[in-house]
Amino acid sequence: MNPNFIEILAEEPSMENFLRVILPVILPEDYQLDVNCFIHPHEGKNHLKKSIPRKLRAYQRSGYPVKVLIIHDQDSNDCLRLKNEFDVICQSNITIPYLIRIACRELENWYLGDFQSIEKVYPEIKASKYENKAKFRNPDNVSGSHELELMTKNFTKSFASREIPKYMDIQNNKSKSFNHFITGLEKLVEM
Repeated sequence: MNPNFIEILAEEPSMENFLRVILPVILPEDYQLDVNCFIHPHEGKNHLKKSIPRKLRAYQRSGYPVKVLIIHDQDSNDCLRLKNEFDVICQSNITIPYLIRIACRELENWYLGDFQSIEKVYPEIKASKYENKAKFRNPDNVSGSHELELMTKNFTKSFASREIPKYMDIQNNKSKSFNHFITGLEKLVEM
């Protein structure tokens, strides 16, 4: 078991659902959920922002070797400005390793990077119909949940966040922000 801890601060419960499925596939074997890798969902961006300073100081005071990952949806914000905002909060509160990742535009865009996984959960959404459309070549440029709602009347954020990641091909996702999340997490684990 790795003696380091990873504390993940997520904007919303659907990101926690997603991470609970995908992290065991990504993390090295010596990291286990709820043992030395913990996910803390929040009730939106304001709740997350308010809780960060308090949690970061507590992690630092704990004396344990902790690394922090903050995940937030971009929504309609400027990605760099949003990341800088979180960076300022972190730099003023801790000296422990941390990583900030922004899901461009939202978690659901990461699903659009892998239409094969969407089709396995929502068979009415045919991957062959959507995956090569110009609109989805860069899935980070559309409103992910809106697009999925147009494709199926059965879409719900909660269900999708638990089911779609079970089928995602981590090596072949077209979402750049998903790929940045993966490489960033790998670097954080190695720190």
